[in-house]
Amino acid sequence: MKILWLSHIIPYPPKGGLLQRSYNLLNQISKQHEVHLVSLNQKKVLSKPAAINEAVYALKKICKQVDVFPIESDKSKWHWATMTLVSYFTKLPYDVNWLYNNKLDLFVKNIAKYDKYDLVHVDTIGMFQYAISFSQMPLVLNHHNIESNMMLRRVEIEKSFFKKIYFKNEIDKLRNYERMVCPNSAMNLVVSDLDALRLEEIVGDVSISVIPNGVDLEYFKVENNNCKDNKGLVFAGGMNYYPNREAVLFFISEIWPVLQKDNLIRSVTIIGQNPPKELIDITRHSSISAPGFVDDVRPYIASAKIYICPIKNGGGTRLKILDALAMGKPLIATGFAVEGLDLKEGEHYIRAENASEFVAQIKRLENDNDLCQKLALSGRKFVENRYSWEIIGAKIEEAYREAVKSYRYI
Repeated sequence: MKILWLSHIIPYPPKGGLLQRSYNLLNQISKQHEVHLVSLNQKKVLSKPAAINEAVYALKKICKQVDVFPIESDKSKWHWATMTLVSYFTKLPYDVNWLYNNKLDLFVKNIAKYDKYDLVHVDTIGMFQYAISFSQMPLVLNHHNIESNMMLRRVEIEKSFFKKIYFKNEIDKLRNYERMVCPNSAMNLVVSDLDALRLEEIVGDVSISVIPNGVDLEYFKVENNNCKDNKGLVFAGGMNYYPNREAVLFFISEIWPVLQKDNLIRSVTIIGQNPPKELIDITRHSSISAPGFVDDVRPYIASAKIYICPIKNGGGTRLKILDALAMGKPLIATGFAVEGLDLKEGEHYIRAENASEFVAQIKRLENDNDLCQKLALSGRKFVENRYSWEIIGAKIEEAYREAVKSYRYI
């Protein structure tokens, strides 16, 4: 098939979350099909022309053609603030307004006139505005999260009165937009059965296929099978993503003071770009390390004894959890953090919800190498059986073919 892939982010380098998922799905699809990638670039991800050129060069190895456009509101803080304010008074949600680019719109309309595709993959709901030009072709809409559900959760925890008002307004607009575009997609891709149920509750009976997140089992592998040799805790996640940021602030304000008081030599490594000031400040007078963005998380994860994930908000599924399990790391996480992954408590991970539970479970694993070893082995086996990108690639291939087949009978 000849596939047009519309993306709101240049899916390279494949390091973390959304980038990791999009790149690997794209890589799997390109093994059997010809792919034309049309992408917006988020300046906070790739800010320099050299980095953009490097990404385009790498993606051209798997894509027949790659075209990139800027996000207009990335020009300055004033442009972003203006767009955000104006968006509040429009019928369309922020995600659509944020991702609008007139030059991209004209480009897409032009190729719709003169080129022919067998399928159009829309990699997030905000990009559906460009897929309208291809209404005579099967459209596949990918949901990294159920956006209106994420916004609902954000409202529930938001303390700022003005932000809460803004987000409440977004919930209705997102739901209306989801109800409009999802039925017009030949297939909706979600990351978990739970997200499938959430989407159905909002939009009703539409075609849905569950395409889980995956893990590169050759890249993320067990470096050391002996739990006794590893020390400390580790967490990885970009802190420009608010659920990760909140999780880190929760850890350093409520969990870490108790752990540090109990054991002054206990160490923690928190990896991810844009660490908050509170985290940077605490690294100056404690054994917390915050290296920021790193090219390779594996050495940090491999040397730690326990991977922690105190995330309480967000959507989709946490790719870094799969990476950690693939590397044989015992996992302590909230129930929300492992939502949609089908992990069994006590077999694949240890659950903790509040600060006292995290402290207790961390101490428990630090002193029980047999339990650590058991969790490490079961976690690795679990991802091998469920979450290799080859398995995920076969699932999206099947979803594509179902989308094309069903579209022909409309």
